[in-house]
Formats: sequence, C-alpha cells, structure tokens
Amino acid sequence: MDTIASRKLTREGAMKVLNTAVDKAHALNCHVSIAVVDDGGHLIAFTRSEKAELYSIAIAQTKAKSAALTRFPSGKKSPTGNERSDHHALAITLAAGADSFVTIEGGFPLFSEGEIVGAVAVSGAGGKDIDVAQTAAAALGK
Repeated sequence: MDTIASRKLTREGAMKVLNTAVDKAHALNCHVSIAVVDDGGHLIAFTRSEKAELYSIAIAQTKAKSAALTRFPSGKKSPTGNERSDHHALAITLAAGADSFVTIEGGFPLFSEGEIVGAVAVSGAGGKDIDVAQTAAAALGK
C-alpha cells in the first residue's frame, strides 16, 4: 500500500478548541495567547487577550508546534517519561530549531480517534497555561 487515509483538524474543530481555551482563560482571569495548529505544526487559529504580553504570541505558537511535531505535551519530560536535563533540552531545541521545539509546558497534542490531528498551546498565565490548554484539548470530539 502506497498511501493511507488520515484524519485532519478542520477550521471548525480548531475554533472549538480555541473558544474553549478562551472561555477557560476568562474564567481564570488570565491574559493569554492561544494557538491551535494542525498535525504539521501549521497555524490554524490564534487569539490573544488585549492585556496579554506580546512575547506570549511566539511562545504559544512554538509550544503548539512542539506538541504537534513530538506528539507529546511540551515541556522538559520526554515521551518516555524521563525528565530532560537543561543541557539535553537546550541541545534538542537548537537541533530542532527554536521555532519548532520548546521545553516550556502549556502545549498539548490534539487527538481524534487515537490519531494526532494537531495541538493547542497557551502562553501568558504561568502555571495556569497547562490547565487552560488541557481543558481546550479535551474539548475536541465532544
């Protein structure tokens, strides 16, 4: 077999995830940037709270791309569950490219029927980034 069928995240699905993240961030009184990407890390949907820091834009997009490309939440843990050392995390970031991989938590892959279809990430709310992004990721398919 030379090809296989694959699931794709639609604009409607991306907006559902984005809107869930916006609602959760608002409920937590957080000012954030939120990015939703496809399975190749390409931006589908994005928004930023008026009071979110400008640097959170690039961070949210890179967290989402990292989660999509690795098929694993962004952060210092590897897919095998090991905590990466600072040296190892920096080496991977440099090798993959600073715009493709980041070891900051807050990006989560999006799955549909067990298949990766994209990722969502949040930046600007510190530790609450994880809560907002996890809630948004769980919205897909509901």
